[in-house]
Amino acid sequence: MKHTLSIVALFAIALPTVAYGTQQSGLLGFSAQNAERERAWERIMAAVPDSAKMREYHFALTRRPHHAGTEENHRLALYLRDLWEGFGFETEMVKYDVLIPWPGELRLKLVYPEEIELSLTEPPVPEDPDTYVEGGLPGMAAYVTPGDASGELVYANYGRIGDYRLLEEMGVSLEGKIVIVRYGGSPGQMRGMKVREAAIRGAAAVVIYTDPEEDGYVRGDVYPNGRWRPWEGIQRGSFLDVPIYPGDPLTPFQPSIPGVERLAFEDAATIQKIPVQPISYGEALKILRHIGGPVVPADWQGGLPITYHIGPGPARVEMHVEYDYQQRPVWNVFGKITGEIEPDKFVLVAGHRDSWVLGARDPTSGAVSLLETARGVAAAVEQGFRPRRSIVFGSWGGEDFFLLGSTEWGEQFAEELRENMVVYINRESYIAGAWGASANHSLEPFIIETSRDAPHPEASSLYDAWAAQRSRGGGGGGGVRVNALGSGSDYTVFLDHLGVPSMSLGYGGGNGVYHSLYDTFYWFQRFGDPGYRYGVAQADMVGRLVMRLANAEILPFDYTSAADAIGEYVDQLVTMDDGGRLREELRSIGAATARLRIAGSEANSVYERVLAGGAEWVASQQQTIREVNQLIMQAERELIDERGIWRRPWYRNLVYAPGYYEGYTAKTLPGVREAMEEGEWDIARTQAGMLVEALVRATDVVTRAGEKAKEALPRQVS
Repeated sequence: MKHTLSIVALFAIALPTVAYGTQQSGLLGFSAQNAERERAWERIMAAVPDSAKMREYHFALTRRPHHAGTEENHRLALYLRDLWEGFGFETEMVKYDVLIPWPGELRLKLVYPEEIELSLTEPPVPEDPDTYVEGGLPGMAAYVTPGDASGELVYANYGRIGDYRLLEEMGVSLEGKIVIVRYGGSPGQMRGMKVREAAIRGAAAVVIYTDPEEDGYVRGDVYPNGRWRPWEGIQRGSFLDVPIYPGDPLTPFQPSIPGVERLAFEDAATIQKIPVQPISYGEALKILRHIGGPVVPADWQGGLPITYHIGPGPARVEMHVEYDYQQRPVWNVFGKITGEIEPDKFVLVAGHRDSWVLGARDPTSGAVSLLETARGVAAAVEQGFRPRRSIVFGSWGGEDFFLLGSTEWGEQFAEELRENMVVYINRESYIAGAWGASANHSLEPFIIETSRDAPHPEASSLYDAWAAQRSRGGGGGGGVRVNALGSGSDYTVFLDHLGVPSMSLGYGGGNGVYHSLYDTFYWFQRFGDPGYRYGVAQADMVGRLVMRLANAEILPFDYTSAADAIGEYVDQLVTMDDGGRLREELRSIGAATARLRIAGSEANSVYERVLAGGAEWVASQQQTIREVNQLIMQAERELIDERGIWRRPWYRNLVYAPGYYEGYTAKTLPGVREAMEEGEWDIARTQAGMLVEALVRATDVVTRAGEKAKEALPRQVS
């Protein structure tokens, strides 16, 4: 049973990781001379990000609601385009017409044991003038089936698959019932999965709220006195069944452009089949206090001042949900710096700009930090910086409705992106808080190394703060790690569908304004990042990542790091395989992973020796180096299988995917892992075979990259 572990561990001991570029130059992927030049250009970039400019951008981008499909969202795309053109970038805008629902009449009424018309609006806060804004989306649920529903209530905790299965064990039927669930739950669960599983079990509708235990008064003072969600705060959101596929529900695998055949509404697999209504925890209390039946298990008890019960009933509600589904415009906008040596290859760093109302934190905080990254890189270009590869900055439309602009663009330009896109860096919202990074593990050493040169508002470097943070959190020894990516933001199409290596990183922490009216400029100035110190530091770190990826002589991917992470995931599967049903398959995966590690270590050693020849020597080997870099890029693509993973063929990455029941949190080695969890052993064997084939392909490409790099080794003079 433990042979898989021992194979991986044996090779890990025999061949220690060689992180190329570190011995002579101190910078992954660079010769010593070019490492110094790179750091000089980065110093020019790092001198630019400025809190006053961030505040200026932030105010301008949060004056009016700008959700997907609106003219205001288009106007902000033009605003960003004009800024980038002012920085000296080439710009482009791309439009898609995507199915987007806008709400009509929404009603929810408690009809027994008392009659209460429940409020579905959020009142303004006198201290915050932006909360008086008009035109924002109300407390709505996107991509649900409109209609009427009524029935007794059943409380289902977070609506996780385990919660529903526990109700079944208790003999509680959801047939014809209205299910009330709370947002959140661990592992991170996207709201749509809560509804999908309720509908499968016969529920007539779902009511969803954010419990104060997660982000209300239990956590601290509520807005406007503190950062947490007030009693009236409502979390809007998309309920698209994202683990099936993101983007336009009517055009899976295809972009939403003229001439593409669209599914009928009723045939769209990702639109939820029952009505849904989000409410505040203040209104949820009016319902929950009337639910009887058994007292909930201890870990189902939330933060409201009542004892929670499961039901069903006696509480009953009536719901009316109207939505106007139409094709509406979604705009992506890009700004480009053309590379000098490999102009066809490019690094893309982007985030979205659409929001449910004003979106000062989500997503505009990330957008303004990224603008300062762009302005810093532009300053370096103005002074002579010419990146080896192209750099593209982007702004997506329609992320909040669930990854509309990025998915449609990725599907439209799939072949070009597979061939030429080096890395996608996702820049979502941020607030002052802990640093986090998730990425393909072949990029882990590069991200960690870059953090050593990046600043931090409270420490000597980002790395030092990150290590201390991990140590406080029980990480042990202060070492830092990069997490696996699941879904929930715009990297999804690149990582999970196309195999383009991706990272999503930034500062963050708890808050109570997510997807609410109260996510305003005023809130951010008080509780998000007063003075934009973290935003400026983040702009610096992202700038370094972009510039190094665009300028490295040999791309800084480390497949020993990837193999180490995959080996850990295999170990986890071994512990799950108590009966030994998958013993041989897991042993094969472990052996293939060990061979990938050997190939990665040998390739790293060659890259190190090539770079040790110096900048002039490397420059003389440009054609060979280009071929090496193409192979380095290709290796991650080999971990894609066009057949897709079990139950959802749009997701093709055999190492990373969002969990089928979670939607946000990553499931690693997902085809094998989820089949094992469901007891589908034949499927698990098939998926294991696909994974072994992918690892063999990736190993072959890494080996070829190392062999090709040998052609660029400095000549020995006798």
